[in-house]
Amino acid sequence: MKNELYKYAFPNEAGVVSVKGGFCAALFTIAIFGLLNQILTVIGPPRIIVHRAKNQEELWKWKNLLLSWIHALIIGIWDLSCFYLYPEMWQDLINHISPFTYYMVAISTGYFFYDFMDLLIQGKLLKEWELSLHHIAVISTFVYNLSNRMFIGYTAVALLTEVNSIFLHLRKLMQMLRVSFTAPVYRLNALINLATFLLCRGYCLARITYGIVAERSRIDTAYLCLLGGAMCIMNLINPALFVILLRSDVFRRSRRLSNTVGHGSDPGADKTDDGENNGKLY
Repeated sequence: MKNELYKYAFPNEAGVVSVKGGFCAALFTIAIFGLLNQILTVIGPPRIIVHRAKNQEELWKWKNLLLSWIHALIIGIWDLSCFYLYPEMWQDLINHISPFTYYMVAISTGYFFYDFMDLLIQGKLLKEWELSLHHIAVISTFVYNLSNRMFIGYTAVALLTEVNSIFLHLRKLMQMLRVSFTAPVYRLNALINLATFLLCRGYCLARITYGIVAERSRIDTAYLCLLGGAMCIMNLINPALFVILLRSDVFRRSRRLSNTVGHGSDPGADKTDDGENNGKLY
């Protein structure tokens, strides 16, 4: 009954969504995240971060990560709801469209625009080059999908990565708060992070890559090249990220346990600086 009510309110028809409305939603999202940025600037980061921060960059990173976590939480839950309410989406990921899924993509596009502009204003496009490449790939494909009101289903599959990003960003936020690597809350988040990485990011990459091959006859050449380039970037970045997470959260714990057995103590157990430079992807 609930599903039917949702489908009545958000029908699966291209004619009921407005491209202009989609881009207005994206612009509104940019403004909202800009406002949140200013609010967080006024509030300031937790005292422990201010006390331990070596420079202003670490204070900016806290704010940037927190906004990314907010986006991931909203879009991750919204995206799972899309697949629950519209299971028929799996039957045609190219032509499926409803206001519920379309405006989710529009809002997420607005966030990625905001974050890219934040990197640009802070002069971090080159330093955070992995993130810059990621955002360029995402924005270019999302804008095409919004403009043509197509591939919204595939975009929803791509946004399953935000489910993992909830735990990925939370992991880094806990590190900045100096939560011990051995703390139960950190260990639990690390396990969920690795599991959702495989289930969400891994499946997302595999399904979209398969779709490019299996449905290439339904994709125009220009977009096929754009999507293929984007997926090349994603297929390079994400396996490297998974290796970094394993090395940091699994293999390092094994080394610590070995040190504890061999030396009777673990002098590094409470350290949280894992040598990662990019707080967003790593």
